[in-house]
Amino acid sequence: MEELSRSLTAKDEQALRALLHRSVTLVVDSGGHVHTASIPLNGRSAASSELVALMTAGTTAVIASINGVPGITLLRDERVVGVITAEFRSGRLSRVWVVCNPEKLRHWNR
Repeated sequence: MEELSRSLTAKDEQALRALLHRSVTLVVDSGGHVHTASIPLNGRSAASSELVALMTAGTTAVIASINGVPGITLLRDERVVGVITAEFRSGRLSRVWVVCNPEKLRHWNR
């Protein structure tokens, strides 16, 4: 998750692609509050582009425990604006979940 965090913060789409399995699936739960592409997205190119798009100005990625598993929080102005968890296959991210629905992130910003 450290490499993912660094690549996200740097908005390095090429580095992100290298971390993703060729048949990666990206699922983003925005609750309609954040503009995202049609979800789920499949493939390295589409997934890496969408992940970089989530990293708007001032957003940083920080490693955290998400529901008891390793994950990443996306922070902007000291508030959690997203959380990321993932499954791995063959050493690469094969399924990535992003929650950026403000209603589901309330407990992170108490």
